Amino acid sequence: MTTSIWNRRVMPGCLGAVLAALGVLQLFPAPALSAEYVLGPQDKIRLKVVEWRAGKAEYYEWVPFGGEYTVNPAGRVSFPMIGEITAEGRTSDQLARAVTAELYKRTGLMGAQEAAVEIVQYRPFYVLGDVDRPGEFAFRPGLSVLQAVSVAGGLQRLSETGKRDQITAGGNLEAARLELRRTYIRRARLEAELAEQKTITLPPELAGEDVGSLLAEEATILTTRRDALQSQLTALSELRSLYENEIVSLESKRVTQAKQIALAQRELNTVGTLVDKGLAVTSRQFALERMTADLQSGMLDVETALVRAKQEMRKTERDATDLVKDNKAKVSADLREAKASIEQLINRMNMSETLAVEATMSLRMAPNEGGGRSLVYWIQRRKDGALMTFAAGEGTLVEPGDVVRVEVHRAPNAAASASRKGVATAESNSGSYATIVSQSGEQ
Repeated sequence: MTTSIWNRRVMPGCLGAVLAALGVLQLFPAPALSAEYVLGPQDKIRLKVVEWRAGKAEYYEWVPFGGEYTVNPAGRVSFPMIGEITAEGRTSDQLARAVTAELYKRTGLMGAQEAAVEIVQYRPFYVLGDVDRPGEFAFRPGLSVLQAVSVAGGLQRLSETGKRDQITAGGNLEAARLELRRTYIRRARLEAELAEQKTITLPPELAGEDVGSLLAEEATILTTRRDALQSQLTALSELRSLYENEIVSLESKRVTQAKQIALAQRELNTVGTLVDKGLAVTSRQFALERMTADLQSGMLDVETALVRAKQEMRKTERDATDLVKDNKAKVSADLREAKASIEQLINRMNMSETLAVEATMSLRMAPNEGGGRSLVYWIQRRKDGALMTFAAGEGTLVEPGDVVRVEVHRAPNAAASASRKGVATAESNSGSYATIVSQSGEQ
């Protein structure tokens, strides 16, 4: 396993010797802050270009060039018309002269224009290790290591962190426990709904617990859903009855229509015979033929309406069957989801309880604020393309882009004593979160 310079188990007095012996990292003496600031990636600058117009005895600002620019990761800045110019490794004055030279190449106006570069925002620095809020911070000139630590919230207060973690874990545990109770009863309600029962059986996991209000809520949901389903089925049943009555009426009408057609056809046959013998006029025959055709057309309308009514009745029956099937499918899907949620909630409770135990152990193992520990500061800095790391003191000046590492080392006897006490307490609690919180409060 590669030894890291940040390994906390190495004591301050022998840390440098151990790392040097392993050949992991070359240590450098703390360098002094440069007299002039050198630009680098993430620095933000403001450029201003002016031109002296002798004819009017005034300065004219080249507005298109003015503005703020950021040094890109390659250490260059892209300007309008000029293109990219290297900024890394240059001071602001050197970059301004380089811009002026490029402008001369473009315009040929020697000495007429001049650029000025101002640093608007320095690249950030970073604080890591045993601080309250590690992360990235804005740099300001003259910043010391001690000031950098204060910007990061000061040294990490393990006792406060442990209490905060303990409270958070306790809240998560109680929330998961409440949600688990609710899900158990929801599962029981879905099982009752799937079995078409009117009451909910109390889950065995909640025997002896006060869940009357939760049970009442789910019972109300069960009743409401059952009544809604029954109302829809009743509406479909009534619609089916209407179609049945319509079918009966159409069947009767078809019988009557068939009789009328038969009588008209018989009379038409009789009149046709008389017309053939010259005993009846033709107009009488035509009238009977037209009446017979109308009766037959009406018969077709009745039969069409009868077929439509039968189709609608069968559709209503299918709708009722599909409604019951869809309801059971939805209840089954909800039941599977409830069972999966129960497993997830149990895992969440176990995790929250574990975190509560760890938070309590961390709280008990926290070192006293008054002593028993020493501080070690390290700075990681890139210089001339090389990355170097050196030990620092509270007054060491920080440069932009630096990574400040803070380490708190406790005396071996204090750490061992706290560790033994925390482990013994955790074992005696046997994983009980309530006991842990109670004992922590007594301390």
